Amino acid sequence: MCLPGSINYKYRTFIFYCNFTFDGVFAILRGISVFTAVLDVSFHNPGSGIDWLVRRFEFIYHDGKEDILDKFVPREDVAIVFHFADCPVIVKPPAGYLPRFFVTPLRPAHNVIKVSGVLKTFIAMCKPTVLSALLGLRMTLADYPFIQLPKTLFVTLWESLSVCRSEKEEIECFSAFFNDIAAPGYVPDYVDAIYDRIILEGAMASLPRLEEWSGLSERTLQRQFHKRAGVAPKALLRIVRINSLWEKIRGGCVPDYQDLVLEGNYFDQTHFIKDFKSIIGETPDFFFRRDLDVVKILSGKVIN
Repeated sequence: MCLPGSINYKYRTFIFYCNFTFDGVFAILRGISVFTAVLDVSFHNPGSGIDWLVRRFEFIYHDGKEDILDKFVPREDVAIVFHFADCPVIVKPPAGYLPRFFVTPLRPAHNVIKVSGVLKTFIAMCKPTVLSALLGLRMTLADYPFIQLPKTLFVTLWESLSVCRSEKEEIECFSAFFNDIAAPGYVPDYVDAIYDRIILEGAMASLPRLEEWSGLSERTLQRQFHKRAGVAPKALLRIVRINSLWEKIRGGCVPDYQDLVLEGNYFDQTHFIKDFKSIIGETPDFFFRRDLDVVKILSGKVIN
């Protein structure tokens, strides 16, 4: 049974095409070997009691019969991730197993992820400025593409979630935990409002518009936002632009570049291609033509 506002994809077979060029221990996706893998994924919208923090919940399961290798495309939010079975591997950058629980921060660059073994994963996609304020997290990255969570708090939560008998129970457990931390209730501030404004305006958001709307100088806006979100507003704008183009992906058809330039608010086609490749690691032409079902699941995108 689905929770209200949930979307479930059960035992679909995904095929993606890869041709690997090895550089040390890294494998870079290029184009043409065939892998098949079965993933079970469901998405749930947050209830009114936790939507102050969470934008969406995702559950991913894998039976471990086939390895999966593909990209995580950066999102416009951060994710608290809990692994209850085997842990996936970050192939690029740098190589290593992901921990049992962590935060994926805002970062205008992709990761290559390998799922090998059984996967049982719970993900809460959160507002970065709220999460950092609530937990006192420093959201900027150090050596790895994830941020460690305080073990004194989160080992207990991980253990509680691991014995839940349903996705509904996990969501309720997670929500109760964070509402207890935020008691008597989280009060958004002007940095949260700036983040919400960027998400609301999407690809049309710009630094001059944000400065005018917030009444802050460029320097103050950059400093205060970076402190809470872990990136400057410009970096988030780049991520938002990329995410706004997902709706253009339809059945392997390559959209008109000029449409993408206009809808993504890019200066010209050269600017669009350069920025796209910088973040995704592939040209738009290649990316839009290949199978993206696994990328969408790993990146927390509902499959159309």
